[in-house]
Amino acid sequence: MNSRPISNHERQWLSGELAAWLDGGLIEEAQAEKILDCYESAAATGVRKQSRASFVLQAIAALLVGLAVMLVIGYNWDQLHWITKLCLIFGSVAGTHAIGFYLYSFTAARRSSEIAFFLGCLLYGAGIWLVAQVFHLDSHYPDGVWWWAIGVLPFAIALDTILLHALFVGLLALWAGMEVTGFSHLSPWLLWHWWPNGAYSLPLLAVPGLVWAYRRESAATVGLYVPLLAWWVVLQAIAWDMEWRSLYLVGSMGAIFLIIAENHRHGSTLAIPYRVYGTLMIAGALIPPSFAGFHREVYRFVSPDADERQLISIIVVVVTSAIVAFTFLLRPLDKQSQQHPLARLQELGMRQWVPLGLVVVMAMLALLSFSGEEGHLTATVLANVAMIGFAIWLIRVGLREDRGRLFAFGVLYFLLWSILRYADLFGGDGGMLGAALMFFMCGAVLFGLAMFWGRRKEVRHA
Repeated sequence: MNSRPISNHERQWLSGELAAWLDGGLIEEAQAEKILDCYESAAATGVRKQSRASFVLQAIAALLVGLAVMLVIGYNWDQLHWITKLCLIFGSVAGTHAIGFYLYSFTAARRSSEIAFFLGCLLYGAGIWLVAQVFHLDSHYPDGVWWWAIGVLPFAIALDTILLHALFVGLLALWAGMEVTGFSHLSPWLLWHWWPNGAYSLPLLAVPGLVWAYRRESAATVGLYVPLLAWWVVLQAIAWDMEWRSLYLVGSMGAIFLIIAENHRHGSTLAIPYRVYGTLMIAGALIPPSFAGFHREVYRFVSPDADERQLISIIVVVVTSAIVAFTFLLRPLDKQSQQHPLARLQELGMRQWVPLGLVVVMAMLALLSFSGEEGHLTATVLANVAMIGFAIWLIRVGLREDRGRLFAFGVLYFLLWSILRYADLFGGDGGMLGAALMFFMCGAVLFGLAMFWGRRKEVRHA
């Protein structure tokens, strides 16, 4: 029987509980020893941590070695014949990958093989620019980063490691940033001239990595790709020159992330990255519209005749994306897996009504930006109601999933809303005494919720 990994803190807790059970006569000493044998020893835990630290240091060393090799070659580059240059480029890339393949296939040094493949991928990227320099090729330079990422992708999928996934994600993020910030005016191939360059292949390239992460049930790898997608959404606001409208796009994408998170099974760690980044995006996007002055300021720059068609297009795309995420990612959830699809859809709809409602709120806030004073008042009230509802929903999800950080964030978000509304509505009249009352009430609420959380944990472990 393989020993299960366990942290030192968990082992200390388990040892203490076993000692208490022994004193209470619930188990015998032989049973306690069998239970401990199911988990790795303290020495094995130490070795595992040292191996992980060693792997990180080796990865950094490989990066530095790759830089050193490129600098050495670059120092003597002009004196080398072009055939020698090509031999050095292809030889270093092929040789490094050959070493990695040998270590992976014929030895037990899997970690070392990953480092070799990582170094080979770094040299492959350097080789793209060096070959272009040899033949004096001058083209769209972000394409070099794109092809570099394409070359890394097969190794990231084939190897059981997140190191190359991290390199692949970093390259995609770099490529998308270069394309959008420097060349957003260039329309993609076969698209109209008014369609900006938004690095549209990034989501498609991220799909294989996400599939790999789900097959391995690696929350850490999912945590690499989710912020990559969030970064791509932010870049769309830059590519399309949305200005103030980018706030609603980011908020809508955050709501879609929450929809995806809720499509996971209860307690699934794979949902955490979506929930974390979705929460941050929607929480930040709701704060500016909660102030009436924000809508008045935005209205000064609104040109309905010029922007209405573009804004409606954005709303349609966002709402359609939310519906696609809601239906396409629908998965059987625990006991509902044997239900009729319509019944399961209704069950999930009841569970998803807050994230879906947030998508609708973002669309309505964008539309209300074109209206006058009455519309601005409606938008302000709607944003404040959404903030309160979102805070309560976070608290409920934290209780449901038994996640203290999510519960605490919901509480703090509600308190943030209270402070913002005090500063917005009563800050000038309440003065120091009003602020003192506000902080006292917030402290009382925090104390009460902390007591509630503590008692709930005691009941769950009783």
